Amino acid sequence: MRKNVVAFLLVIAFILVLLPTPSARADGFDVSSLHERYAILVNADDPTTALYGIEKNADAKCSTGSTIKILTCMLAIESDRLDEVATVSDNAVNFNKKYNSLMGIEAGEKWTVKDLLYGLMLPSGNDAAIAIAEQLAGSTKAFAAKMNEKAAELGMASSHFTTVHGKDDGKADNPKNYSTARDMALLTAWALQNETFRQIVSTTTYTCSDTSGQHTITLQNTNRLLIDAESDGTYTPISCLYPDAIGVKTGDTNSAGKCFVAAASRGGVTLIAVLLGGTLDDADYLARSANMNAKTKDPYNAQRFQDAIALFDYGFKQMSQLLTVQDLVDMGMPVSFPVQVQNAAKNDPEGGLLTVSPKLDYTQQIQLMKPFMDKLTENITTMAETKIGTLVAPINEGDVVGTVEYKVGDSKLFTSNLYANRSVKEGILSSEPVSTAQVGTDQQPQVSAGAQLLGAASTLTGEPVKESNTKKIILIVLIVLLALAAIAFVVFLIVARIRRERRRKARAAARRKKKMQQERIARQRAAELDRDR
Repeated sequence: MRKNVVAFLLVIAFILVLLPTPSARADGFDVSSLHERYAILVNADDPTTALYGIEKNADAKCSTGSTIKILTCMLAIESDRLDEVATVSDNAVNFNKKYNSLMGIEAGEKWTVKDLLYGLMLPSGNDAAIAIAEQLAGSTKAFAAKMNEKAAELGMASSHFTTVHGKDDGKADNPKNYSTARDMALLTAWALQNETFRQIVSTTTYTCSDTSGQHTITLQNTNRLLIDAESDGTYTPISCLYPDAIGVKTGDTNSAGKCFVAAASRGGVTLIAVLLGGTLDDADYLARSANMNAKTKDPYNAQRFQDAIALFDYGFKQMSQLLTVQDLVDMGMPVSFPVQVQNAAKNDPEGGLLTVSPKLDYTQQIQLMKPFMDKLTENITTMAETKIGTLVAPINEGDVVGTVEYKVGDSKLFTSNLYANRSVKEGILSSEPVSTAQVGTDQQPQVSAGAQLLGAASTLTGEPVKESNTKKIILIVLIVLLALAAIAFVVFLIVARIRRERRRKARAAARRKKKMQQERIARQRAAELDRDR
């Protein structure tokens, strides 16, 4: 039986080798490499599900620092009162400037709510947060109540807020303001649907003035995926620029540690990385942070941004697929186009009908995002947009007669010249109309045969392609076979176990019976001895 089990396992292993390995699970991501205590990576379209299972204590309640200003900002935007003018109160500026991130406004000044939002989100101004809350709700307490109402409405079941800026008097293990990495991902996905929010959090620098024009402030974003930290002249901070970054918010308090909620978009896909509690578990940093100079502290400040980059790079890599031009052709991408030639000789074997084709590198690879493969697949046969001039014989084989551009929507994949596949001899001039083949879109005559056009095909970033139906069917069949084999193996193991159990019980019963017989014989012998005495 043991030999049969080994043979069966070998068969299963062989089937698994034949199955294509999903790239999303190819390498895996080591969440223990993240410096933050709480983390999650999600697709903005599904913000409560960890993308490829990448999460770390994502449902543990924790302090989120200034990242809760995402909610403060969105409530202000939803109020539709951005043009209102807020008078800055003494309460709004009553902060220790050494230990607080501030916009830099002063008591008595008047600022529009819109400018205060930039002061809230770029330099993470606690003063701006209070000024906004007092203008829109009358008090920070009333505004915090609105924050909790909105959090409940969004489904942030593990979140509660007592301040509008995230500065918490509680401790890391018992915060007064708290949320979870998963709740913050949900909040951010909702916020990113708002164009005003996206514009604010993606801004690197913003200059604004109070209504009197006497106080002008230039605000700089603390998100180092968008803008490099400035050098103090003695060293250059670690660069964490990320070309696909679109926001969102940093945070840094004693109870929250170094936090970062980040978003990046590529090929129509938006990923959100939530990283909370950075440096909370770093004993060396906690012991020395108060006395560190900027150069020494910068590697710790950069960790959350570097971790976000690692998450985005991994996520985007797994969500993309490499295809060759030949793959697209196999899927139905057109590479030949019929065109009627004017003034062809009467004895032309095809009646003047000419086929033109591009010269493509069929081994050329294109990286496409998987979520958009359906779109390309639906348009694969009409994705060629040709531009062909009025063709008049004579035409020689190999002449350039037009161009073709392969695109899906606004995404261009590549372009190429179109070449005549044969020669067409000249006939008697005719006044008959000339028809031009149309593929994908209406065409206007733009070039004549033999004109110098584009060179070799060039590849641009496009949108992704779906696997062919044949590959799908093969994959489904293999999966079904694997499932049936697995079920058969499980049944085999169950039956074998039942049989073993039955044999074990039979042997145990035989032993009990034999023991009882031995005991009965012993008793009989003892009785006989007693009678003999």
